[in-house]
Amino acid sequence: MTASPSVAQPAPGTMPIPEAGELPPEGVGPVGAEEAPPERRRRRKLLLLLFLLAAFVVLLGLAIWYLLFRQPIPIPTIPGETIMPGYVTSVYGAARPMSVAVTGSGDRVYIGETSGDLTARVFDAQGNELAALVPPVSTGSEHVPTYIAVNPVNGEVYVSDRPTADIYVYDADGTYLRAFAPPSDVEGWQPLALWFGPTGNLYVTDVGQLPHRVREFDPAGNQVRVFGQDAEMSFPNSVAVDDAGYAYVTDSNNGRLLVFAEDGRIVAKVGRGSGKGNLGLPRGVAIDGQGRVYVVDSSGHTVFVYGKYQEGSERLEYLGSFGTQGVADGAFAYPNGIAVDGRGRLYVADSANNRVQLWSY
Repeated sequence: MTASPSVAQPAPGTMPIPEAGELPPEGVGPVGAEEAPPERRRRRKLLLLLFLLAAFVVLLGLAIWYLLFRQPIPIPTIPGETIMPGYVTSVYGAARPMSVAVTGSGDRVYIGETSGDLTARVFDAQGNELAALVPPVSTGSEHVPTYIAVNPVNGEVYVSDRPTADIYVYDADGTYLRAFAPPSDVEGWQPLALWFGPTGNLYVTDVGQLPHRVREFDPAGNQVRVFGQDAEMSFPNSVAVDDAGYAYVTDSNNGRLLVFAEDGRIVAKVGRGSGKGNLGLPRGVAIDGQGRVYVVDSSGHTVFVYGKYQEGSERLEYLGSFGTQGVADGAFAYPNGIAVDGRGRLYVADSANNRVQLWSY
């Protein structure tokens, strides 16, 4: 009987050595595979914290740089579209207002009513009535305040009166001062629209005799020029002059806006029609500090906005319009006069709705 080869037995207390290809017993592995020593774990945590801190510092620096040196993101615009003003509020208290004027700061609003008491009224910026502009009894028994203008130099308020063919002058609080008297050589005087230039020159549309015309007076009351006679205007209801000296006149009954150069030539016009920017019954006109020209179209129950006259052009650039027909806020019913204050806010006499609306960009 052949004896089987002897197999060495491990000494007591030692780990058995596996044969080639044999897996080690469960739980047995290379030295150090169970878990890292505490010192190594602490080092890894410290490195991770340092990395996170560095990332935070970088992000914080980028945020500070962005806040200090960022540039505004340009707002995209659509060719042919211009932002129009929006409705803000209304001033009530005047019956069928035809005209409106405002101080540069907007702290006083003057409204002429053509019904009710037939007077011009003074309101503050919150719409509270402060006073009435009442001419003395000696000036006549019948008065209708037609158009109003505020002298930017001294704050005096001028009111044209159709029945008496006069212009009455008041202080800023409504106290009557005097009547404006044109030079003696002015014949057939019938003032309608009023407008003041920045130096105190007064522009008056005169409809007393044909042809209707525009007269300009210096602060002393001297007539310095007359223009528009050759235009065959019919009841020019408003006039405004831009910073280049061009005069914009609404030739109301002819449905036109005419632009006059300082020498009296017509250099541009906007007429009647159904296309964009064409007029129906233009009444009030105003120009804001940006040079935008606002024309109230009474029969269209809206306000058209144009760019100011550019030399060499025969027609103003149409920018848009605001307001629709109706009685709700922001809707018009036969609007007439318009004024703009130093902040670019617009005041529109919404005649048939018995209010003046305030619009702003």
